[in-house]
Amino acid sequence: MSNKRIIQNIINNDEDFIWHVTGSIADVKFNPLYWVLTLATCGIFLIILYYRRVYHAYVLTNQRLIVISGIFSKAVDEIELFRVVNSSTSQTLIDIWADLGTIDVDSTDMTGSLRMRKIPNPHFVRDSLRKQYTLARQKKGTVVLESLSGQV
Repeated sequence: MSNKRIIQNIINNDEDFIWHVTGSIADVKFNPLYWVLTLATCGIFLIILYYRRVYHAYVLTNQRLIVISGIFSKAVDEIELFRVVNSSTSQTLIDIWADLGTIDVDSTDMTGSLRMRKIPNPHFVRDSLRKQYTLARQKKGTVVLESLSGQV
């Protein structure tokens, strides 16, 4: 089953679709190690890298962050946005050149932490995610309490 069909089946009528992103291999052109590995394996390394990144899809609605992963079988996980506590973006030098990044999402959900690797336009994606989880918290009336233990 394709990711598009899965997305159509799991998004409710009362949810607004915000975006759908997958990892990218745009950093390959800037990393000489990837060139060597691709040549040494007759292109197999690049194919594996591509499928590993593309078959981790992330979907944002106004209520949930949905994670779809897998090539031969699909696993779907979700984080309710009002449970997201924090998000951050990090980039290596090669990621900056390729406009990719890693987005870390922390939540109080059973999923816990989520790492979205090699995402295009990471600052835009993270900012739109932050906007949506802030709105979801306001809508639910949820307040995040931070622990002050250990501080005077």
